Formats: sequence, structure tokens, C-alpha cells
Amino acid sequence: MVEPRIPLILVIDDEPAIRLGLVSAIKRHGYTVVAAEDGRDGLEKAGEFLPDLIISDVMMPPPDGFEMKRIMSADPRLASIPFIFLTARSDVNEKVSAIQNGADDYVSKPFSIEELLARVDGLLRRVRDSHERGRDEMKEIAQQDMEILKTEILQNFHHELRTPLTNIMMPLQLAFSNKFEDPVEQSKFIHIALSNADRLDSLVSDIVILSNIDHGNLNAVRQPIDLKFHILDQISKRLERYRSKELKFVHSVENRGEIKAPRREFTQAVMHLVDNAFKFSPSHGDVILEIHAGPNGAAQIAVSDDGAGIPADQRDKVFDRFYQISRGDDREYEGLGVGLTIARAIFQSLGGSVKIADVDKGCLVVASLPEVRADDVVYG
Repeated sequence: MVEPRIPLILVIDDEPAIRLGLVSAIKRHGYTVVAAEDGRDGLEKAGEFLPDLIISDVMMPPPDGFEMKRIMSADPRLASIPFIFLTARSDVNEKVSAIQNGADDYVSKPFSIEELLARVDGLLRRVRDSHERGRDEMKEIAQQDMEILKTEILQNFHHELRTPLTNIMMPLQLAFSNKFEDPVEQSKFIHIALSNADRLDSLVSDIVILSNIDHGNLNAVRQPIDLKFHILDQISKRLERYRSKELKFVHSVENRGEIKAPRREFTQAVMHLVDNAFKFSPSHGDVILEIHAGPNGAAQIAVSDDGAGIPADQRDKVFDRFYQISRGDDREYEGLGVGLTIARAIFQSLGGSVKIADVDKGCLVVASLPEVRADDVVYG
């Protein structure tokens, strides 16, 4: 069991006798104490030690207690430190000023040390209880947010599975139960079924690879990549899903070597980058894929589109798992919202990276695959 930390109290008073007496009494009471001889010294030590509570005289050479409190209130690290001011007994206005200037409590001079210690105990207890309530409230809010996210994920997961499954079964049933005089008509139904089977296969592959990511067992065997068979042909099939958008897909390949990467994982990562560009491009938009195959298995992949782009403040968030789902009812696009999560995890597992670059228009995603390392497993 972790022992609770002993609170640290900063005592600020320009009268040595009072300062020393307070330090001695507070130490005997069981707290840790730091002493400061005036406001300037108090500001320095508050910044250095970040005390749990400050006991300060009001009347001191500049900055006095009130001015020192105002200065600390402008510093995010010090603003929440509770204050007990030591005030003159006969000066009612000073007591009012203490409250107006942010005092959490005040004690009149001359004071009873027992009273002061009781006020210290009570104030620290209130602060501790407030922090605990705040933590409990934050936990409750986080739990509520998690439940909402889980509900959204399950609802969307149901939709993502059910829709392609329905679009597989229904066309096949129609193709099987109806006699088509025109073979082309029958082939349309079969094509719809095949297209949705591919969509369902992609979804299952994403679920499998997410599990592999969570368990730290992503395949990392570096194998030769046939860019036409493993990448370009697969992209052509995926582009069929977006036929209604009439996108213009352009690709260029620069071969200065042979790319080596885990075939299924590498294909899946690149497919997600391109699919995102297809998904978020406007109708008749351009999607450009550039592949630079470097020496010793390395590669640079760049995917650009002329869509709306990703604001700078969201460029880290879009790599979060289920980010699209967490938008709730504002979701516009299909998918689980894990494409960029998967792509980045795959490239990072191989020592590479996936980043969103700065461009004037649209979106540019750049993926980097390093050369085969000495400790990499290579097959083929």
C-alpha cells in the first residue's frame, strides 16, 4: 500500500520570530515546512516547491500578501494553491480584503497556534475532499463517455456487418430463384454479391488485425511485394465501390528496388490509405497514388486527394481507433473508423511511419517503410 504524501506548507512572514515559531509548530504537527522571509522570496519558493498550502502575512515589503496572491493567480501552476492570510486583529477592512483577494481562510494576529493548526487541518481536508470528488466525477464522466462509445461501436458494427451480408444474400437468392433470359442481368446480381463479399472480407480482416495489434503479434516477415498483383489490382477492385463518384485514379511507380513487407498487412495498410482518399474525395475528384520502391526493401507511399482535407488540430485524432464512430449522429461515411489506425500500426511495427503532410489543398498522406534491418525476418 502506498503511504500518503505528507503535505508541504509554505510559511511567508517578514518577522523572524513569528516565522520561526510557525515553522517549528507546523513541523511538530506532522507537516513538511518551507519558510520564506518576504513576498519575493515567497514567490520564488512557491514556484520551486509547489506547496500544498501557503500561510502568509499580509503586511510585508512589496509585494505584500495580497499582491503576491494576485501574481500567483496568473500562474497556472500556482493559481489553485490555497492561502491562509495572517491579518491584524483590529483591522476589519483587512479581513474583508483578504477574502476579496482570494484567501481561503484568515487568522487574526496575535493568534493561537492551536487555532491556526486546526484551520490548516480543516483547509487541507477540504481541498483533499474536493480533489477526490473531482476525481470521482471525472471517472463517472469518463465511464459515461465510454458507455456511449461502446454503444455507438456496437450499433455501427452491427450495421457494417448486416449491410454487406444482406447485399450478398439477397442478390444470390434472386440469381438462384429467377430464370434470367439475359445473362448480363443475372451477372449484375452476382457482381453485387461479390462486391459486398469483398466489403465483408475487408471488415473481418480489420477486426483480425486489430486483435493482432492489441496482442502485439503483427506479422513482420518481410516478403517481396508484387505491386501490380498485391496493390494496384486490389485498388482497382476497391475503386468499384465508388463507381458512382466517377473518381479519377492516377498512379505512378518508381522502381529503384523491390519492396519487402508482410504482404497481407502491407496491402491492407496501403488499401486503407487509398480507400480514405476515395471515401473523402468529392465526385469527379482526383486521387493520386505515388509509390517509390527504394533499395533493400524500402518504400515511400504518397496518397493525395482534392477533398476537404484534415484540419491541423485533428491530424492526431484521426489516427485514434474508432474516431469516426465517436462522432455519433454526425457520421457521414461507412466504416469502423480504424483505417488510419491500422495503417499507422502496420508501418510503425516495421520501423516506419504514416503522417499527414501540409498541403494547400486536399489531403496528402505519406507512409514510409525503412530498409530491411539486420534483425528482420526475410522470406523469398
